[in-house]
Amino acid sequence: MLSMPVFFEFIEEFENSDDTGKSRLRVRIIADDTKSEKFGKCIEFVKKLFDNGKKRHITGHNYVLVLAVSGDMVIPLSFVMWFPKDHPDHRSKNDIVRDEINLLKKECDRREVSLGEAEFLADSAFCVQKVMTAAEVAGLRIVTRPGNRHKFEFGGELLTPNEIVGKVADRQWNYSEAGHCYQRISARHHVYGEVILVIRRRVLRNGKIVHDVLICNKKFYNAVRIHKAYKERWEIEMCFKYYKQYLMLGKSKFRKAASVRSHLSCVAMAGLIVALFRRQCSRKTSFRRAVRLIARELHDI
Repeated sequence: MLSMPVFFEFIEEFENSDDTGKSRLRVRIIADDTKSEKFGKCIEFVKKLFDNGKKRHITGHNYVLVLAVSGDMVIPLSFVMWFPKDHPDHRSKNDIVRDEINLLKKECDRREVSLGEAEFLADSAFCVQKVMTAAEVAGLRIVTRPGNRHKFEFGGELLTPNEIVGKVADRQWNYSEAGHCYQRISARHHVYGEVILVIRRRVLRNGKIVHDVLICNKKFYNAVRIHKAYKERWEIEMCFKYYKQYLMLGKSKFRKAASVRSHLSCVAMAGLIVALFRRQCSRKTSFRRAVRLIARELHDI
């Protein structure tokens, strides 16, 4: 609710910009989740989770963040705590993101604002029917990575992304950047309809070749544009890093779930305050410097 006025300022600035400005100020909505490790037997609703960063299972809490990005500005649209199935407020992470997209669409309809120029970015964990359908209904331009359980009609067959990679491996690859090549193909999904798939081939430093597949629901997007859009998803990983390092996300010692949720709300509001402060600065200011300047001003008061 607090972020909505700023979000619609992003939309207005984008619509009033020239072509160069629109390229820089395009609004992107990014969804992802993060985890915080907790120690102690009296903490409510902790869950055993696999942490990709630590490459091991941890016991802790899981949070889902939805960001809005425009140029150098990043604001949190929503920050939700995920609860396990034994909690009365349990929703899956995909349900949380779907509901947040639906709420955003409802607010846009009320204000008579279109999301047709905004992009929705997420990793393969959120490339599921309920999220994709909500984003499609909202008018968002979707760029994500499908899981290997998806099947697409390609070459008269019903194939998974890995099977499609095997089919096109011997074709001519287009150069993207150092160590990166790609192929752009059209395919059809029984739910998403006609989509664009970009198969990326990367050569690692050890010489190993890896492939992955990106999906986009807009046929006028070329492969380079899809690749660059998906790279913008890294912004949410940086926000998680900043929030944990400077805003104490996940470092609370609260035992009650309600207290943890209150702490999460404080982190989200602090993130919004930092974003607004950076927006008003006359020169480019890093997240770390903005936090220090705000803290110094509050200390002087």
